[in-house]
Amino acid sequence: MQNKTCRISSSSPQNIKDRRHLIRCLLVCTTLFFCGCTSSYSSQGVKYSGKNTKIYTPLPIRADEDKLVQMLETISTLLGTDYHYGGESVKGFDCSGFVQYIYKDTFEAHLPRTSRQLSKIGAKISPGKLRRGDLVFFKLNSHQIDHVGIYLDRNLFVHASSSRGVTMGNLDERYYKKRFVKAVRLLEIKASFRQ
Repeated sequence: MQNKTCRISSSSPQNIKDRRHLIRCLLVCTTLFFCGCTSSYSSQGVKYSGKNTKIYTPLPIRADEDKLVQMLETISTLLGTDYHYGGESVKGFDCSGFVQYIYKDTFEAHLPRTSRQLSKIGAKISPGKLRRGDLVFFKLNSHQIDHVGIYLDRNLFVHASSSRGVTMGNLDERYYKKRFVKAVRLLEIKASFRQ
């Protein structure tokens, strides 16, 4: 008699609803567990987007001196290009978009998109050992790195300035000297042997 009571109560409308709810919850939890990427936050709580989850070019980027000449030629054609926040094309650049464009065009390299992300890759180097193609980083408008440029020679660097577009700056200028944070090297240049 008790078995009948259990069977009847286990198939009561309330228990059926509870079971369905439990099954739905289990399905949702299982789906979230196996699809781990459903959140737009990393395990450290850092928000990310599709732009910075790409596979980047392994470092150092190996190239010959001819590629540096090509880089300088490309840069010279882009001097004066307008500044556009978020820009990464010849229609307009922001600072990291400009760096990303030059490295992709010259070295076929895929780099992180923001100046802060760029500052976390490569080998840190002292200002006295800068070479062409090194990246130089600044804190212009905040307490964190928010600007990047490409070192050229004799303390000159090229960058996308919000007021002047793609232009050259000098690390010895008081403005940049005061705001300089660090430099990194992404390139390993091998000598070209011409005949």
